[in-house]
Amino acid sequence: MPDLKTYGRHPVKEALQSGAPVRKIYLAQGSRGPELMELIHLAEEQRIPMQTVPRQELDRLAETDKHQGIIAVMPGVNYMSWEKLLDRARQKNEKPALLLLDGVEDPRNLGAILRVADGAGMHGVVITKRRCAEVTAAAVKTSAGAALHIPIAQETNLNAVIEQLKRENIWIVGCDMSGEKPIFAMDAKMPLALVLGGEGMGLHQLVRKKCDFLYNIPMHGKVDSLNVSTAAAIVCYEVVRQRMM
Repeated sequence: MPDLKTYGRHPVKEALQSGAPVRKIYLAQGSRGPELMELIHLAEEQRIPMQTVPRQELDRLAETDKHQGIIAVMPGVNYMSWEKLLDRARQKNEKPALLLLDGVEDPRNLGAILRVADGAGMHGVVITKRRCAEVTAAAVKTSAGAALHIPIAQETNLNAVIEQLKRENIWIVGCDMSGEKPIFAMDAKMPLALVLGGEGMGLHQLVRKKCDFLYNIPMHGKVDSLNVSTAAAIVCYEVVRQRMM
């Protein structure tokens, strides 16, 4: 698996503070400021090698000039199996709450969703090996480092995972414009897996058919849908709201 280059001061700080296996840090020549000095101090404490390079070289390594003068190099994300996500819920003695992504292809959307899932205390996120973004540096940056904390399963076939989750007595809840009831009618206190579709297409037909329930997000304006990361926030925090009651 290729190395993952995480850039930006906040994502790099998250990586250093989380104990992620940072192999090396690159700094742009001439970078200054107390925030950067704090990161350098953290790296020194962990004895992580650091190298100062021209800013143009950092642009090349990050494949962007939005790196804020720092890049952390780590091994690629170690995806786990969906079964491990259920184990996490059982270890916490909580009813499972998973997020399944059906074709989210923009890494920035994926990163934003991972940030939501981590903040809402979801037990994990399932993505697919095809027609879905992977956890890239852009996803990690957009997630504000949450991609380093939330467990992620990468599976070949989402429909097969749904069938296996059903055998584990997990209810499959799809969020789709075709849903007859609003998401607020969902019973979020049951063991569940929330399914969100990709940009533009929404849920694939077979995935939609496999859902036990389909709910919509009420739209009262002139547009008929929300960005998938915004939808994820609404759905995940409806779970939080109900489970706090």
